[in-house]
Amino acid sequence: MNKKIARGRDKLNGIVGSTIKKDKQSQVDKEINAYITSGENTMSLLQLAENLQELGIPPQAVKRVTKNAIKDQISQHNKHSLYIKSSMEELTRSFNADCFIERQWQYLPIVLNDIDYLTLSEQEKFPIYVERYDYSEPLYKFKNNINFQNETSFKEKKIQSSNDAQFFINKEENMIFARVTNMHFAPISYRLIKQAKKTLSQEEHKKLVYNQELYNRSFSISFYILLDGDPKKCHGFLRYDSSSFPHKNIFLYNDARQQVYGLEAQSPHFHFQNEDDGLLCMKKTKDSSKRVKWKTGRSNAIDCQHLISYLQKLDNLSFQEVERDFYCNKHYNMPFLKMKFLHKKVKIRSIEKIVEHFVQTRESQEGLLADSLNKIMSKPNFESDKDRSFTKLISALEYLQNIYDERKNTSSLSELEMLSNLEVEVASEVVNSITSSQNKILEKNYQPKYVIDGKFLNNDFEENELESEFSDTAEKLEEDGEDFVKEVNYGKQ
Repeated sequence: MNKKIARGRDKLNGIVGSTIKKDKQSQVDKEINAYITSGENTMSLLQLAENLQELGIPPQAVKRVTKNAIKDQISQHNKHSLYIKSSMEELTRSFNADCFIERQWQYLPIVLNDIDYLTLSEQEKFPIYVERYDYSEPLYKFKNNINFQNETSFKEKKIQSSNDAQFFINKEENMIFARVTNMHFAPISYRLIKQAKKTLSQEEHKKLVYNQELYNRSFSISFYILLDGDPKKCHGFLRYDSSSFPHKNIFLYNDARQQVYGLEAQSPHFHFQNEDDGLLCMKKTKDSSKRVKWKTGRSNAIDCQHLISYLQKLDNLSFQEVERDFYCNKHYNMPFLKMKFLHKKVKIRSIEKIVEHFVQTRESQEGLLADSLNKIMSKPNFESDKDRSFTKLISALEYLQNIYDERKNTSSLSELEMLSNLEVEVASEVVNSITSSQNKILEKNYQPKYVIDGKFLNNDFEENELESEFSDTAEKLEEDGEDFVKEVNYGKQ
């Protein structure tokens, strides 16, 4: 036997199933520790794999060794249940949404197993009624805004951040979920924004955030499970991301997802959280007080085009082929194979109905709206000769991509605003369909069965915050020559 492989086998046997001890760390332990404590761009997963192989760990064992070592480090934090501890009636009556809104859970190193993640996605979810929530306003207006980010830091950098939070229970009433929708605009250049305002009317100032040369727009919809039903123990399991940047995927060796997801996910894209990515993409840091903080919830992504291709192939499989893939666990961390296996069709409104509803929410029916919508609708669609499991979802995904592409092809602020709002509505429908989320609130005696106090809503939210004069911080950045503000990568925890 090769001596290096033999040494690697001995080291492997020495760490699998054991807790890493600081005073007796093997070289393998040190490499894994160096990886999880390095910054995102300091030591890559592929570099770690190469280092472990140099130490004699066989390629096929690298993932297992790394996952087990990280599991050992987070084991004391990672003991939670998907299910609530008390009755849903008791939980909602005493529910403290502030703990969730203040993100007290964001540094918990929680990773579930793949079966749990798939279970969460397939649960049929029903919204919980929130007092003071304005259900009459469309989502894209963010009339139910909450302070979900570091608002002080955002205001200093003149970042406009709008958030919406809704809560759900499953059909069996033993799980509770949260859905957060976020839209933010981060200034690219303060100087150019000031110049642009001089040429625009006061009314157009409000739409300037949609100028893609002046602001980085980022939009996301995230779903979370509240473990034990506790808003302090929250973990994300699905996220829709739409920004100016693609997401680079990282796969170890012969990961079958690489052929399905692609090496790079263009925008917009979806993150389906899973055990492998949850552990292998985890990072650990220390704050100024030497307290340990974990960066979790990161995963590989699949964009609309790759997802469409996958759903089309799945729809074209015979039942025997679907059955074979199902029992071979070829679900690629997504819920669609099981849907197909169970002969389920994705429940989603047709694009025509989504757009019709969107038009009805508009305060004015200008010609621009009709022209823009017609332009998007006239683009070629993926043809389907049958109403199969994913026909409507494929159509919605294609339309979502068309909206995103059209935003890059226009400079009209009014049209950009309309397209941005339309994406919110279509993406919301798509995410709800993928997560089996319903719009109907459960009732008892013609009243909402469960109610959550809506005191967490930020009722004093002002849409025109950006119209105030630039802060001293912003002007200081200009003086120092720091003209560009990097996009705030929120919501990744």
